[in-house]
Amino acid sequence: MSTWYDLKLAVLQKMFAADDVIITDESTLGYIAAMPHCANEGLALLATAGKFITKTVKITQMDIQNLVSESISNPIHEFSDTYSYQADEGQSYYFECAGIGTCDIEVDGVITTITLDEKTYKVYKGLISNATKKPVKFTFTTSYPMALKNVAIYAETFEVEEDVPPFTDKVKYDMTEIAPDFYMIDPQGIYYEGAYQKYLQTSDFYQEGTKTLVLDRDMVGSFTIYYRAYPMELTSDTEDTEVLPLDPEVYALLPLYMASQLYKDDDNGIATAYRNEFEVGFERLKNSANLAAYEEFTSDSGWI
Repeated sequence: MSTWYDLKLAVLQKMFAADDVIITDESTLGYIAAMPHCANEGLALLATAGKFITKTVKITQMDIQNLVSESISNPIHEFSDTYSYQADEGQSYYFECAGIGTCDIEVDGVITTITLDEKTYKVYKGLISNATKKPVKFTFTTSYPMALKNVAIYAETFEVEEDVPPFTDKVKYDMTEIAPDFYMIDPQGIYYEGAYQKYLQTSDFYQEGTKTLVLDRDMVGSFTIYYRAYPMELTSDTEDTEVLPLDPEVYALLPLYMASQLYKDDDNGIATAYRNEFEVGFERLKNSANLAAYEEFTSDSGWI
């Protein structure tokens, strides 16, 4: 694998500013200082159109039992005074509320009060201190119109309140939170394995916008999500020994792009020639990236 030093050396060689090693002096300092920005530009072009960086993440959806009845958990409840519901026990909760008021969580005579402070639907979730599994009661109080939906009290507890799952028919996942380098979902890249479902590619999902993955809550099991990633960001602090996870075809094109950008003021003719070489190679990468993918399968009957 090539390093950041190797890439910088290749670029300087294109500009006739180095032989076998990088010599840092007045003739190269300006080029070297501008290289991270040029490299990031070139990598962004290649990784989002020509040579995708494919990675995977996993999402697990579990069957967490809601202790609240369907007549309470599923409909939207609208009121302007008080509303309450309860369960025989509970260790965590989830609900969505639109309105200004309070929510009292009562366990064995001890009341914890949550301030409700949004006029549009806001998610409220958390852990309940209920080691002895006493009945849990939720009471909402407001002087204004208020609405509740997707109400749940869970028997399970979790390590932190952020782990409490939503009780929505469709569960939304912000892919940029799961994978900070997320660019887009690979067109054929989601595989599902459930209790009664073999590990197979699935189309039972959709995207909201460009960054939000939406799954059915009832699809309990494991999802392996292939996605296209943005490249790593290079900076002036990147060590020369940093290994760049670049495919050979990307490494071959990147010095051409960088040299074409850096050499404009010195020799625009050579810079243009390098840019043309880059564009030819880039077009080939784009064409190969759009080729159809083929899949194989094995029949249980043995016919194929």
